[in-house]
Amino acid sequence: MDIAGIAAKLQRLNPRVAAAAERLAVAIPAVRSRLDREHDRMLAGMEASVKPYRGQVASFLRLPAQGVPRDEILQQVDDLAARERPRWRDGMVSGAVYHGDDDHIAFLSRVYAITSQVNPLHADLWPSATKYEAEIVAMTAGMLGGDAVLTDDSARQIVGSVTSGGTESILLAMRAYRDWARATRRITRPELVAPATAHVAFDKAAQYFRIRLVRVPVAADYRADVDAMRRAITRNTVALAGSAPTFPHGVIDPIEGLAAVARERGIGFHTDACLGGFVLPWARRLGYDVPGFDFNVPGVTSMSADTHKFGYAAKGTSVVLYRGAHLRSFQYFTATEWPGGLYFSPTLAGSRPGALSAVCWAAMVATGEDGYLEATRRSAAASRPSPTCGCWATRCGSSHSRPILSTSTACSSRWCGEAGT
Repeated sequence: MDIAGIAAKLQRLNPRVAAAAERLAVAIPAVRSRLDREHDRMLAGMEASVKPYRGQVASFLRLPAQGVPRDEILQQVDDLAARERPRWRDGMVSGAVYHGDDDHIAFLSRVYAITSQVNPLHADLWPSATKYEAEIVAMTAGMLGGDAVLTDDSARQIVGSVTSGGTESILLAMRAYRDWARATRRITRPELVAPATAHVAFDKAAQYFRIRLVRVPVAADYRADVDAMRRAITRNTVALAGSAPTFPHGVIDPIEGLAAVARERGIGFHTDACLGGFVLPWARRLGYDVPGFDFNVPGVTSMSADTHKFGYAAKGTSVVLYRGAHLRSFQYFTATEWPGGLYFSPTLAGSRPGALSAVCWAAMVATGEDGYLEATRRSAAASRPSPTCGCWATRCGSSHSRPILSTSTACSSRWCGEAGT
């Protein structure tokens, strides 16, 4: 049997059993040798596509002895951009470009140029960065149920941070749950329960922060199985997670049911709305039947939503939100004894490109509610139901976006509704 055949069989096993079988298999010298050959063959086949400019343009493996004239550098950058633009301009790419309008790109580029020196780490020099990020968080929170819990009570306020992308948003939330559980429940061997379809960023968070990730198989409709998730909870579980929607199938997990379980057990619940955060609120306002997924749902204690997807900001910005300032405090890093002075950073990075925050703020303010409503309306108008399962997979009407979600029953194809799938 070839490697693909073995992999197919492993996929049908329980994930824990499959992982153990894989570890045993790769320890066998013959299997290890075969895997190495397959790996080398795969890399050789990818060489031309991932390094297409080899031998065609100037390369710099070391600093040039004399600086290259700026005009020459700009010409090379322009040439490379011109070669790559057709790859995404036709709109047939997944998860890369969400708004390809030339005027929009030019506007964001101008904002970036104006604010290119801004660093949020030095808020005393660039207080504008604090303004931009505070307003990004407030606008995103308001869109995702934060307005429903407007209060002066810090324990109930919807608060958050601007991050570099959905992965960092998820990493920070998982770190916050880990440290919250350690401080309040003395849990030293934390566990996270998530559906098999949850984004791989949860795996990264588990690996980085030494959290045991319990992946639970999904139900027949490809959505999280609430009962199975409940059974996976142990005394070490610090949080549950669900997606709105999932990346593999574009369906919304039963967030209300999952959050109710988390609330009942006194643990956190994270809604990963990186993909749908800037679509689902507007779809609901347009009259679509969108199930509960945000802070309007009791038990949802954190969320991630990507501004650099359907928020139409430049890569990479995202927002992580929390129900209560106390929970958010566990994502922060503070050092008070360093000889260099007090050091504080709210996210994983120290210095950050404040220009990206300025661009994100500009994109959101320029788009406004009417712009997001219209973009969502056009996406829905460009949708069509699959003749086999009734699933709606939407494609942005501006032709610059990928299929994004399904709010009804699921099919097995991420590209449901597309011809030939």
